[in-house]
Amino acid sequence: MACGKWSNEIYVFDRGCWQKNEELWKSVQSASWNDVILDPVMKNTLINDVQGFFDSRAVYEEVHVPWKRGIIMHGTPGCGKTISIKALMHSLEEKNVASLYVKSFDSCAGEQSSIRNIFYQARVMAPCLLIFEDLDSLVKDKVRSYFLNEVDGLESNDGICMIGSTNHLERLDAGISKRPSRFDRKYHYKLPGHQERVLYCEYWRKKLSKRGDLEFGDEVCELVARLTSGFSFAYMKELFVQALLALVGGRADDEDVDISDAASSLKGLDDSTKLAKGEETTESTADDASAEKTEEVKSSKVAHKIPEVEIPEHLQDNVLLRVLKKQILALVKDMDNTDEDEDAEPKSKII
Repeated sequence: MACGKWSNEIYVFDRGCWQKNEELWKSVQSASWNDVILDPVMKNTLINDVQGFFDSRAVYEEVHVPWKRGIIMHGTPGCGKTISIKALMHSLEEKNVASLYVKSFDSCAGEQSSIRNIFYQARVMAPCLLIFEDLDSLVKDKVRSYFLNEVDGLESNDGICMIGSTNHLERLDAGISKRPSRFDRKYHYKLPGHQERVLYCEYWRKKLSKRGDLEFGDEVCELVARLTSGFSFAYMKELFVQALLALVGGRADDEDVDISDAASSLKGLDDSTKLAKGEETTESTADDASAEKTEEVKSSKVAHKIPEVEIPEHLQDNVLLRVLKKQILALVKDMDNTDEDEDAEPKSKII
C-alpha cells in the first residue's frame, strides 16, 4: 500500500533530474475545481479541453492526427492559473494520467540536455500532463530551436498534453504562442470582474459558515465585491485571511478607517476588466497581445482606487465588514507600493 501511494507522487524536474515531490502531491490532493472561481464558460471549456483530450485517443488515431495537445494559460498574476493547474492534475489522477512539473532547465549538463531528459521522461510516462510554469522564463533564445524540435520534431509525443503558463504572453516567441500543433489554444486569465468577486466572497462565506458570530449575508458579499474593484484572486484571498486573523486576534475593534475619505486621495482604476468569456479563449492576435501589454503598462502607472460605496445603516456595525474595509485599504496601499515590481521575474512557483 505504501509503495502504491508513493507511485502517485508527482515528478518535478529541477537541477537536471526528476524527483518525486511529496509536498506538491499533498497540495494537489487538496485542490478542487470547487476552489477555482472562474467564468463558468471558460472553466468548463478548459476542463473539457484537457479531459477530452485524454478520452479521445481513438479519434486522433482514426483521423491519423498525432495524439498531443498544447495549452497556454496567460494573464494577470494571481488570477487563478496555478490553482487551475493543480485542479487539473488532481482531476486527471482518476484517469491514471501522470503529472510532470518542470521547475527549471538549469543543469550541469546544460539546458539542452535537460530539455531532452524532460521529453524523454514524458514519452515514457505518457499519457501525461507536462507542465511548464512561467514558460517565458524557461524557453530562452539559446534553447528555443531545441525546445521546438522536441515539441514537434521527429519524436512521437503521443499522449502528452503540455500546459504552459505565463504572466507575460508578449515575451513568448511567436513560434510558441502563435503556432497551432505546438500550443494549440490559449486561455486568458484577466482580473476578476464584479460577478467573479461576488462568487469568491460566497466561497469564503461557506468556509466561515461555522462561525455563528459573523454576519456574512448576501449584502456583505455584494459590498465587498464592489469595494475590491481591481483586486486579483490572490489579493482577495489575502483580504479574507488577514481579516480572519484580525478577528481571531481580537483586533476587530481597532480604530476604523473611513474608506470614502481614503478613496478621495487615490487616483482612479476603473472596473472595466472582466474575466474572459468562452470566445476569448481562442488564439490571440498580435493586436490583442499589444493591447494587453499597453493595458498592463497603463495600469502600473495609475494608483488604485477604492470605489465610494455607501454602507447601509443596518450594516454600519457589522464587525466582519468593518474589518474587511480596513484590510481593503491596507491592500490597496500595498498594490500601489509594489506596482514598480510588476515586470520583475516571477519569484514563486507552483510548489
